[in-house]
Amino acid sequence: MIENKSLISVIMPAYNAEKYIRQAIDSILNQTHSNIELLIADDASKDTTRKIINTYTDKRLKTFHNEKNLGYLQTCNKLFEKAQGEFIAFQDADDFSLPHRFEAQLRAFSKAPDLGVVGCNMTAVDVSNNPMFTKNFFTSHNDILNAIPEHFSVIPNSYLLRSEVYKNIGGYHIYFDRMGAEDYYWTYLIMEKYKLINLKEPLYFYRYNPNSITGDRSDNLNKKFSYRIVGFLVNQRRQTGTDDLEKQDHTELDNFLNGLKKPYLEDPSLFYREMAAKYFYEGFKKRGIKLICKAISKNYFKLTNYRDLIYFMKNL
Repeated sequence: MIENKSLISVIMPAYNAEKYIRQAIDSILNQTHSNIELLIADDASKDTTRKIINTYTDKRLKTFHNEKNLGYLQTCNKLFEKAQGEFIAFQDADDFSLPHRFEAQLRAFSKAPDLGVVGCNMTAVDVSNNPMFTKNFFTSHNDILNAIPEHFSVIPNSYLLRSEVYKNIGGYHIYFDRMGAEDYYWTYLIMEKYKLINLKEPLYFYRYNPNSITGDRSDNLNKKFSYRIVGFLVNQRRQTGTDDLEKQDHTELDNFLNGLKKPYLEDPSLFYREMAAKYFYEGFKKRGIKLICKAISKNYFKLTNYRDLIYFMKNL
């Protein structure tokens, strides 16, 4: 039986999150389950994020700031090592949770002692906290697992997991450093050994912020293909019981990536044209125009770039 006195270690990396960090922190400190330690690290932000964090006097908040930027993955792994709780949870610095999130997740553990991880549904909000949409993830372990790798019906930020899961699986694989999708690869490794479910209620609020770490795709093709990489590794594990990362031999993975990258290397503007369309049709029209202009600068002879620019300008 899980009792409410169980300590939860909450991991929160923070980078340039001054607009949202207070809401993120308060949503954890104000949980109905109060026995928590909030492990937070400012990752050498260029704004006032660290200053805001340091105004808090609640002893449950423990700071482990980085003096140089380590990136999201390495900061998370650093905070994993500091966790003292029976359970570990996450809270991104620009997201927030409902006050009874941990209470509801702990209740699920008490009803099913075989659980390793409990996630939940999520509501996406914009930069002004306006709801955009709510996900309806699969709830059962088998449904979630069977959908992978075509669809990851989870939001790893919402997880509450037993600390033994981290001790046995470890943290995020360094291969994904500054690439993204490390939490999806990690999720599959967990699900090979532990039961994972989602609660139906959307207890987690995800900030759909194009300027966030997850929103940024820069011009890193590995970052663009990070989810395809996870899918490749998952299929390797299902077919052979291991993968290139575990074998420390990236030959097959590199060949797979080279095939994905080929059209982007042949047309340097393709990446920016695709990103321009993505942002424009998601409502970030000015950013879309900025990106299509960058596409033109990368390939002056690609007529498609000019057609997209004209279309965007007409529909601004």
